[in-house]
Amino acid sequence: MKIWWQSSTPIHRLNDYRNSLTDQLNSLKRADTEIDINGVDNGSMDLHYNAVVAMNSFAPGGVLNKIMQAGERGYDAVAIGCFLDPAMTEAREVVKIPVFGLGETSMMVACMYGQKFSGIAFHAKQSQYYDRKAFEYGLSSRHIPFGDLGIDFTEVQKAFVDPGQMTERFIKETKRLAAQGAEVVLAACATVNAIIRREKITEVDGCLVLDCNAVLLKTTEAMAELKRDIGMVQSRRLLYEAPTRGARDDWSKIYNFRSGPQLSA
Repeated sequence: MKIWWQSSTPIHRLNDYRNSLTDQLNSLKRADTEIDINGVDNGSMDLHYNAVVAMNSFAPGGVLNKIMQAGERGYDAVAIGCFLDPAMTEAREVVKIPVFGLGETSMMVACMYGQKFSGIAFHAKQSQYYDRKAFEYGLSSRHIPFGDLGIDFTEVQKAFVDPGQMTERFIKETKRLAAQGAEVVLAACATVNAIIRREKITEVDGCLVLDCNAVLLKTTEAMAELKRDIGMVQSRRLLYEAPTRGARDDWSKIYNFRSGPQLSA
């Protein structure tokens, strides 16, 4: 089984994050699973801005372009390792393999482990974005508004070296959300999740801290297996109705999408 893990960051420039994520995923994967960790070819890390999320998602060498490459190269499934679920809906239209996002998958699974869930973003703008996603996914009645750590993505990277301040904020915010009724809390960023898992924070005040990266990987493996064994794929009626191959090829030319990675130093 070949899984394409797609970050919304230029992860080839983020050594601490990439190494930590690689170690975690390799420790969890099935023996027959190969995981290829990819980022965008280039892009800003100001991911708390909606404009940057859009550009990193849809620019040449961005998330959608890279997932289309995965579909062409024979991967069994795609895991979008970003809680923003960038280009997830669009990717499900244009590739034939299963595509799962960190945000949607984590929220859906959280509902199986508690009646009410919430999460912690690194920035307040992102927490607002995730609240809108919970509404979009039909989970408003199960979700408590997300909290945040009050930092940006660059500051998150520093926690790989010195996690103390970030983890203290995470625990404090989890306690606050638990007091509001959250039974499951999500580390609402693959990078934050990697640090929280490394620090072995799995429960706070009886509230489950879900390992979102692990959940995404194992869900993606299971869904790839369902496609292989019984042919289960996304519905092609309405939302995920697929364009023709010719149309996809035309779009790639019009928008200068790349057939292979062109990574920037």
